[in-house]
Amino acid sequence: MKINKTKLYAKALAEVIYKNENQPSPKATAWQGKIVDNFLKLLVKNNQEKKAKEILGLAEDLLLIKQGKRKIIFNTARKMSADQKKLLHDFIKSGDVVKEKIDPELIAGIKIIINDSKQFDASLAGKLQNIF
Repeated sequence: MKINKTKLYAKALAEVIYKNENQPSPKATAWQGKIVDNFLKLLVKNNQEKKAKEILGLAEDLLLIKQGKRKIIFNTARKMSADQKKLLHDFIKSGDVVKEKIDPELIAGIKIIINDSKQFDASLAGKLQNIF
């Protein structure tokens, strides 16, 4: 059985950060820097530095889940106006990590992705795809 080292590293990093995030403010900053430095040294030592971006992304996702928060991505064809953002404000909970991405291939509408797993597609491209 092959072990997925990327997921293993991400899980370990998320666990360490989660356990140390409740340190008093000055200590928290010092701990975070130390955790990152030691983690990067470990990746270099084990010749895994090429996967650092993937590992950090997975660790971020795992940490958000542990904290009870969500990562929400709003994909739109064009930049959202202030009124459009206001409409989506009720959907966002305190502590959620929100990203906006512009994808001209959507033509119009919006695609909302939560934690890289749940998706609501109200884009014109999505509707056209369902027709054909």
